[in-house]
Amino acid sequence: MTTPPGGGNGAWWLTLAVVSVALLLPLTLTDVPPLLDYPNHLARLFVLSFGGGDPILARFYQPQWAIIPNLALDLVVPPLIRVFPVHDVGRAMAGIVLLLPLFGAIAYHRAITGRLSFGPLAAALVVYNGASLRGFLNFVASLGLALLFAALWAVWRDRAPRRALLAGCAGTVVLFFCHLMGLAFFAILIGGRDLAWLWRQRPRPAVILSRAAFTAAVFALPTMLYALSDLRRMQGAAEFRTLAGKAEAAMLPVINYAWPLDGLTWLILVGAVCVGLTLRWITMRLESALALATLVALFLVTPTGFKGTFDLDTRFIAMAAFLLPAVLEPAELRAGTGRALAGGFTVLFTIRMAVVLTVWHGWAGELADFRAVIAPVRPGDVVLTVGGGSMRLSDGAVVDTHLPALLVIEHRAWWPFLFDNPSQQPIETREPFRALAERLDAAQDPIGLAVVPVTHVLIVGRPPVAVPDGLTRLTGNPTATLFSVRPPPAPPVVR
Repeated sequence: MTTPPGGGNGAWWLTLAVVSVALLLPLTLTDVPPLLDYPNHLARLFVLSFGGGDPILARFYQPQWAIIPNLALDLVVPPLIRVFPVHDVGRAMAGIVLLLPLFGAIAYHRAITGRLSFGPLAAALVVYNGASLRGFLNFVASLGLALLFAALWAVWRDRAPRRALLAGCAGTVVLFFCHLMGLAFFAILIGGRDLAWLWRQRPRPAVILSRAAFTAAVFALPTMLYALSDLRRMQGAAEFRTLAGKAEAAMLPVINYAWPLDGLTWLILVGAVCVGLTLRWITMRLESALALATLVALFLVTPTGFKGTFDLDTRFIAMAAFLLPAVLEPAELRAGTGRALAGGFTVLFTIRMAVVLTVWHGWAGELADFRAVIAPVRPGDVVLTVGGGSMRLSDGAVVDTHLPALLVIEHRAWWPFLFDNPSQQPIETREPFRALAERLDAAQDPIGLAVVPVTHVLIVGRPPVAVPDGLTRLTGNPTATLFSVRPPPAPPVVR
């Protein structure tokens, strides 16, 4: 469905505004969104904001800046947290990240077709997906940024090559520090355009080499940055999914909270694309088909884990999910067909957002219960946490595991699972707390490590039937139970 001339653009902009507001509504229901990694990221950003001038936080953590990817949030957010409330900044950050892929899809569609269309708005159906709900914020942001930079490249590559080169070089550096998978996405997008141009033009070898060198030049700086980073030295064997696991992972773009609805959404979207292409209601350019084919092929052959990164293969299917509505070009449809498609999109989008709103509304109550449990924790306390959360996505992923990061943000206490990988985050846990965290990771009975300097034990989830030895129960409810650690008895005095 393309926008008609004149006043039709007003309808398009109004639709975009309504869709954007709807996507942001869940963030108004809670100050801590139930995105798996989100509280952990926010805790690190909080420490980077205040740790240097806070002797309590400085006792536990210290900044460790280096040339590493994934620094986007660490560079942008801490200055804002020093000025505005941490949870307000966090929700604003989450809202921008969620909207970026949608706006990127719209911009890329506009760049390659030269017109506005309602088609790319279909990307709103997959904004709340398995990757965003797992809190992969840098990755999700990089998808939107890759599409935006690829849109600039598409507009300027042949019309203004110097401008394209400058934008491309700047874009690859930004993407490097946002997420390497976003950089790969950008490379696939512009590579597809070059291959399609070569196929159509059939130029001389000298022209091919010149064009290839021009495109390769934009990746010179991130290649140098990668060589200087610790990421290239990371260890970790490749782990592959089974065929059934790949089929389940292909559902990631529609994963939400209700499996029947998610499965139906997947069938509707795949079916609509197949029918649309068959009946020529929609078309796709060669460069777009090449990019999509590359993403699908990479999803199929890439391991799920490598060098400490997990869900690696699903990143490519997430890219394809946002690229697809960006590259499909709707034909001029009869009014009745267009209204039917718009109505179907509206109904499906409304139902999916209603599910998200319902779940997040219930989450606000669980969050209040959890905060009531950890209320006795004081600044400087050392809290050992055991157990996991209970809130799950439709594929079984638990998404409230990192909620105890609120101990760092709201109580300035130590929590053993802050993201502090030196190859991925610019922060380091000080000793003896780093060694304690490593022992907790390897321990079969973590509660047995509840000795000095540990002051509290937080058991997340169903409370234990009996109070473990050496602990005193302070607070508890179905979300968690907090215990204080009783100091060992003093040795008898020998006279």
